[in-house]
Amino acid sequence: MGVEEHKKEAPRTFKFGVITVSDKGSKGERKDEAGPLIVEELSKLGENVYYKIVPDDKLEILLSLFDAVKAGADVIVTTGGTGITSRDVTIESLRPLFDKELSFGEVFRVKSYEEVGYAAILTRATAGVIRGRERVVVVFSLPGSVNAVKTGVEIIKSEVFHVLKHARE
Repeated sequence: MGVEEHKKEAPRTFKFGVITVSDKGSKGERKDEAGPLIVEELSKLGENVYYKIVPDDKLEILLSLFDAVKAGADVIVTTGGTGITSRDVTIESLRPLFDKELSFGEVFRVKSYEEVGYAAILTRATAGVIRGRERVVVVFSLPGSVNAVKTGVEIIKSEVFHVLKHARE
């Protein structure tokens, strides 16, 4: 079976949640541009069921992830907290939950390198599959900049149905 035939068996819609990780955004000191951009773009393919801005805090990130799952999200996209500062804890919060990690980060860094050069090494963008007893959730973690979100969403939109198909098997 060819790739295109294989992709035809993938789901045709999904529910998603968006979590922006930002200390300043959670305090109302900075407008969130990245989260609404993700909502806008993914709404073309699925149904938004959750959106929240949380501080760079492991427990807040995890609680919002669980709230998004409770709201019915099949796909959760986080933005922010993927860098290397001491406050960047998104990856450390989510990676231990992954049953399977995807090669999303590598593809994201290649695309980012084409846009920003060697600065692409500063992101730890990643994705993974979290399996529950009866549910499977795919999580993508993007940097917080609008340009990075545009790059990440382009990748997500092109493969999300295919990823969901395999994650559910």
